Amino acid sequence: MRKILSVDDSVSTLTLVRETLRDEYKVFVVTSGEEALAFLDKQKPDLILLDFYMMGLDGLETLEKMNARKDFDIPVVMLTSISTKPLEENCRALGAVAFLPKPFDPEELKSCIRDIFDKQR
Repeated sequence: MRKILSVDDSVSTLTLVRETLRDEYKVFVVTSGEEALAFLDKQKPDLILLDFYMMGLDGLETLEKMNARKDFDIPVVMLTSISTKPLEENCRALGAVAFLPKPFDPEELKSCIRDIFDKQR
């Protein structure tokens, strides 16, 4: 079963992600960029869902730190309530493969993840 790490400081968003994906994936949740980096020291998920606006390290800073790791090759989907062209360009430059608005549509999230995994084959 593929593993997904969801990083968000909103417990309600993390609960919705877990409920939406639990039948198809093993879902891990953390509430900060710092926790995500610590998680990556121990495990390698197949995909990361990363909130942009968080306390402490925001999504962009977290993505920068992830990319600074040797051989980081995990697809990252940004979840954000506010998306601008410069923000998307910065995140894509750091390897984000998709953007989904918050609140997200559960079916759209599943479809996005399936598309990413299908492209990896």
